[in-house]
Amino acid sequence: MKKYFFFTTLIMISLLNISCDDSINPNATFRERYSLNGIMRSDTSYQIITLSHSYQPNENDPLTYTEDPSIQGAEVNIYYDNKLYHMRDTSIARFDTSRYKSPIKYYYNSDLKPGPNKVIEIDAYLPNGLLLQSVSNTPDIPKFGFFDYSSDKLIPPSFGSRISIFWKNIPNILYSAKLNLNYYIKGDSALHKIEVPMMYYLENGNSTPFYPSPTTNPYLYIEVETINKFLNEFPTEGFSKKDYSIISITLELIVFDEYLSKYYSSVRQGIDGFTVKLDNPDYSNIKGGFGVFGSYIKTSYELKFVPSYLSSLGY
Repeated sequence: MKKYFFFTTLIMISLLNISCDDSINPNATFRERYSLNGIMRSDTSYQIITLSHSYQPNENDPLTYTEDPSIQGAEVNIYYDNKLYHMRDTSIARFDTSRYKSPIKYYYNSDLKPGPNKVIEIDAYLPNGLLLQSVSNTPDIPKFGFFDYSSDKLIPPSFGSRISIFWKNIPNILYSAKLNLNYYIKGDSALHKIEVPMMYYLENGNSTPFYPSPTTNPYLYIEVETINKFLNEFPTEGFSKKDYSIISITLELIVFDEYLSKYYSSVRQGIDGFTVKLDNPDYSNIKGGFGVFGSYIKTSYELKFVPSYLSSLGY
């Protein structure tokens, strides 16, 4: 998925058919702008947001600007379920290779774990007196009944060669699905997980795994043949199939809120590798500035293996 934390930069433009005797300033009039970015997650109580501002480099190349545009010293509060949660500013050492050398600055709260169908509001009072605001409505994911009763529960399914899982359809909302194989290794008491591809396709004569991207489709299909291939190639060097205890496959489903869904839809490059967008829109739901403030709810669905099926594969 694309990063939700970004810094606003200026766009340099070229003018054609202008006399070389004319004096041209390629820079637009600079206006300092401010951004707020954050995703409220249901799978953790540790929430993070970032604040930054636009900048004007001294040279034509924006990469020459090495001063981190992050904003510190703001008063940031979140209002959730009739409670106020203050977000503290902090920083961590920078291990990336960006042009900024100072620590990464952000705001956090470690006591907020949002649930489904809730309103989350945020106010960020900047040191210069400006106010950035936004709101998110977490997706309505009921504890029971979200996944359709007709979904398959066993691998392989009772009928057919394809496993089908269906869930509640929320209009204009994106879902991000991930299939994990749960297993134990002989001599190790820890439960291990590894992602299972949705399918395999041929690329340059090689079988390549394919993993799903966020989609509006409220269902997931996977062929038993795909699981067969994955399990047959799964044992790593030094282990045999008999060293593994295969438990289940879990569908981990992330349900985006309205704002994350719109943001992702606005920036993704299309449905295939042949599509290129030359004019991506700048989506924002921040009042008084730019950026994205959203939330997601994470839920799961478990598929059990038929023991005779695993035995037939050598496990």
